Amino acid sequence: MSSTTIKQASITASTKNMSAPSLKNRLKISIIVIILPLFLLAGIGFFFFQKSTNAFNLAIEDIVTDIIPVTELKDKIQQTVIPFNHFMEEHQLDNKTKFLQLSNEIKKSLANPIKFEQQNHSLANDIYRSAYLNWRNAHRVAIKIFSEIENQKPHISHRLLQDFYQYVIETTLALDKLHLAMQDRVKINFQKAKVLKLDALIFIGFVFFIVYVITLGTIIYLNRSIMSPIAELEEWALHFSRGKTNPLSLQIHSYREFEFIAATYTKLSKMLQDDEAVLEQLSQKDELTQLTNRRTFLEHLKTEHIRHQRYNSHYSLIYIDIDHMGSVYQNYGEHICDLTLIQISKMLEEAIRPTDFLSRYDNDEFIIMLPEVDEHGAHHTAERIRNSISEYVFKINEFKFGVTVSIGYSHIDDNQSLAMNLKCVDYALQQAKLAGKNQIQQCDFEHFNPQDFQIKYFKKADLNLFN
Repeated sequence: MSSTTIKQASITASTKNMSAPSLKNRLKISIIVIILPLFLLAGIGFFFFQKSTNAFNLAIEDIVTDIIPVTELKDKIQQTVIPFNHFMEEHQLDNKTKFLQLSNEIKKSLANPIKFEQQNHSLANDIYRSAYLNWRNAHRVAIKIFSEIENQKPHISHRLLQDFYQYVIETTLALDKLHLAMQDRVKINFQKAKVLKLDALIFIGFVFFIVYVITLGTIIYLNRSIMSPIAELEEWALHFSRGKTNPLSLQIHSYREFEFIAATYTKLSKMLQDDEAVLEQLSQKDELTQLTNRRTFLEHLKTEHIRHQRYNSHYSLIYIDIDHMGSVYQNYGEHICDLTLIQISKMLEEAIRPTDFLSRYDNDEFIIMLPEVDEHGAHHTAERIRNSISEYVFKINEFKFGVTVSIGYSHIDDNQSLAMNLKCVDYALQQAKLAGKNQIQQCDFEHFNPQDFQIKYFKKADLNLFN
């Protein structure tokens, strides 16, 4: 090749380089084309992540700010009725003082309800107001009853007692209604979080597809605008040095980005599922003893009774009440009382079969359902429970003490309704208490007159479910 030819080729190449964009500018443009969509995807991902997280946090805040205070109020109402009943039985001034103190706290809590600022929550405020008025009436009636007792009237007005318990029930029912409404709102918020999560995944998938197309196009552009000139230059160099024209092939490999966003939302989905499972479990368990709670027991009892009617099977019920639990509370404090209840619940679990169903019905009351067990088997189980607890020495911290239990049991009779059987079990437990406590009594329909009987342990609202 002559020097003139080489000089002409050099001039031609220089002219081309001056007219085409520089390699540096091409790289800058290519990087911007790739990075901008990625920033867009990250921003959208963060936006949906934040939105779905906020919806989830809102559901948790609803539980903490709304449901938990209502639950605590319901528990406090149940605790307040206990000293009232004790005062009616023993006329001890401590029980009256404790009742008035707790009652005033409830009035104060109900008088300053949660402020529902969101739309359609005026009904919740009305329910709170109704609960406050009912409890205020119950407090007023209780004071009248205390006054009659202090004035040593021979007979307390039966009408006043009925009014007191009726107002207490109305207060509890109002709070139950509010509790259910709040639970529905929490479920709605969880559903919104799920929808937002799904929308985020769909939208990010769509944006990811666009980014992938843009990235692929950018790679093709880079191949043509940068690598191709380099290949052409190499080919030209080979041609120049060897005088050959064999083209060189160029291999381009693509890759994927932002897979961690999909992993992040997968993890978020797992967290939501785990939290829903925990909430479901908490709704079925008693917080202190970790036994099934009263609501779950009632559902299970209803199912078992349907099976009993359909397949002519049989089962028995055992109702257990701890004697003198109030004395344990007064002598050793609430913490020791809670530890005692936990220990007793473990002893009850050890005393029954895996197929039996144990539940904490109320503060110091437990109930056991024994499928396929007749009255003799129920009596044997009840006696085993009574002996094991009465002979056990509780050693908690530096304290040593013992407790006993009173037990009423029944073999469910086909000739009586379930509500009537439950009343008879209540009657049997009351007879065990009257017999001196630390006793076992069987439900005896021959000596049970429901018309002259007042329920003491089962809640009337629960019995109404089975009428």
